[in-house]
Amino acid sequence: MKEVRESFFDVNNFIKSKIDYNNLKKCSHICHICYNVNDNFISIMGASMISVLENNKDMMFAFHIFTDGISEDNKNKLKDVAQRWQCRCIIYCLNMSPFQDFHIKVKRFSRITYARLYMPKIIKQYSDKFIYLDADTMCVSSLAELWNFNLEKPMAAVSERESAIKYRADYLKLKSGKYFNDGVMLINVSKWENAQITERCFSYQCEPPKRFLGQSQDILKLVFDGNNYFLPNKYNVYDGGEYDTGDSVIIHWTGRRKPWQMVLNSFDSEWRRYNRYSPWQTLTNILPIKNAVNYHDFKYWGIYHKEHGDYKNYIKGIFWYCILKIRYKL
Repeated sequence: MKEVRESFFDVNNFIKSKIDYNNLKKCSHICHICYNVNDNFISIMGASMISVLENNKDMMFAFHIFTDGISEDNKNKLKDVAQRWQCRCIIYCLNMSPFQDFHIKVKRFSRITYARLYMPKIIKQYSDKFIYLDADTMCVSSLAELWNFNLEKPMAAVSERESAIKYRADYLKLKSGKYFNDGVMLINVSKWENAQITERCFSYQCEPPKRFLGQSQDILKLVFDGNNYFLPNKYNVYDGGEYDTGDSVIIHWTGRRKPWQMVLNSFDSEWRRYNRYSPWQTLTNILPIKNAVNYHDFKYWGIYHKEHGDYKNYIKGIFWYCILKIRYKL
């Protein structure tokens, strides 16, 4: 494990620049939400932000956006969000060199995912707690209960599904046998700092990538090893709401299928609604990709339309399901 000097964690070593769009009318009782995202995903994050604002009109929000770079267009759109919804958007452009020794297990991901390990050192000047959200999450109900929860541990998150826990926990050799998803986290900043969670996470730099199944999530599992609070499943409903039981608060598209690619269920459709409300380009494509390996998507797309009384698109979906399935099997 890597030894890291205390001076390494100085804010000036991590933050290159900061932009603050503050349109809050009051400065008390503010809910703080954090994201880490690269420039290409800021539009996706935008729909998540709007979903939070639209479902919590009785709350005030400060959004802390950690990025490795941002275009002028995205800056202007975040400024627009702050103005239209009377909230605060703070953009932190990070120096990524302190993260360079963390591994990248999945090539389509960015090291910006590791920014969540450092966030508490920034947020402590604003709040003693915050909610972290992945960009591919959507709020569908009030966050008040989660925000007001009296957390006695450094972090709270939802457990992974039973089918994944044993394999992942065994792979990492976790003593607790527990494994959570870090796409939604409630952070107690002072307890996080007192337990030196950030410092302990950074000690796992330079480890062989084969030691891990994932990225930041596995680092956090090794540091906590079950010593976190486990939230009810409603705060992180996986696979775009597939496990919804009617009380969902946060929907999370944990798989490869995303709502900006196609619409296969009502939560995908709801995500498109928040996308339309946002300053970013409205996405209109609802059809799955006509690729043989995606044949099953057309089946679910057809069933979704049948449930809404659209039998024309149901037949269309089943037709392409059969055609692409035949192509795939051949």
